[in-house]
Amino acid sequence: MTTRTQPQPREDRADTALSPASCTGAHGKQLGRGAANAAWRLLRSAWYFVRQVSGDDAYERYREHMLEAHADQSAMTRSEHYRVRTEQKWNRITRCC
Repeated sequence: MTTRTQPQPREDRADTALSPASCTGAHGKQLGRGAANAAWRLLRSAWYFVRQVSGDDAYERYREHMLEAHADQSAMTRSEHYRVRTEQKWNRITRCC
């Protein structure tokens, strides 16, 4: 009767194996930090998208436009901008006839 022996791992593969022990050092922190950064970027871009769709960033976009296109004119304050936008939205005819 012959006994089987477990194959021994090759020494050159021991460094590249992903095991829980190999992820606990500095490399493991980088993996976790990279995933956290990716999640944060995704959350931040989703938040910017929601703000843009809802119109919450209208004043910031207005300020950027004024600085780029009309640098010689002064921009409205946030409250003035809100008042003008509200009047534009609600003081018009919205029916067909």
